[in-house]
Amino acid sequence: MMEIAVSGPDGVPLATIQPASARVTVGRLHDANDIVLEPDPELLVSRVAHCALEADGARWFVVDGGSVNGTFLRRTGALQQIAARTQLREGDVVCILGSTQDGEHRYFELAVGALDEDSQATRAAGTRPGPTQETCLEYDAAQARLTLVQHGERVEISIRAQAHRLLGYMASRNRVSGSDAALCTHDELMHAVWADEPMHSRTELAKLVWELRRQLEPFGASDLIENERRRGYRVRTCPADE
Repeated sequence: MMEIAVSGPDGVPLATIQPASARVTVGRLHDANDIVLEPDPELLVSRVAHCALEADGARWFVVDGGSVNGTFLRRTGALQQIAARTQLREGDVVCILGSTQDGEHRYFELAVGALDEDSQATRAAGTRPGPTQETCLEYDAAQARLTLVQHGERVEISIRAQAHRLLGYMASRNRVSGSDAALCTHDELMHAVWADEPMHSRTELAKLVWELRRQLEPFGASDLIENERRRGYRVRTCPADE
């Protein structure tokens, strides 16, 4: 299973996608592409199949569709133009030029996450059962412990420090609002995770959410963390004890 977090040239998240077929086309036109990159006022993205993501067994590749402005890959910080069919790794970012204003190049970014070469890479999105009302997350801030509660069973989920800060904040928001899934904006979540540290992006936030969803996926509970396009995320926590 592969997840792709799409963001615009301004860094605003546009969508999170799980490919439902073995070939996914990327371009400007709605009716002709699986992933649509817009707005594109400078018309820098090709109308049809600027590039494509293709599955070969459990592996995924990116291939340029003969675009005028090219397709680029950012890996470990370096940006290189794709010259041939290139295998993707988790953490790669496929970059497509979206703006040249003020002499600075900005890109649409397709960040690759939850890429598991041992999984069935071409499995259609949504084929696993989603969470039910008996499924929720319980976060104990005092013990720094995340627990998945599912049909009366409890499973502790091991997560890294940044994920603890993220879920600790989201769970506290749910308690304060009296909701099991309060909306937390991108900006407030980034502040909760990284405070005032510089050089962090919404793509990093999306990758952190991917990691959490990936750990919940074997239990069919990845939908407990929801994305609200252009706004932020929600997490479904267990109702507070009366």
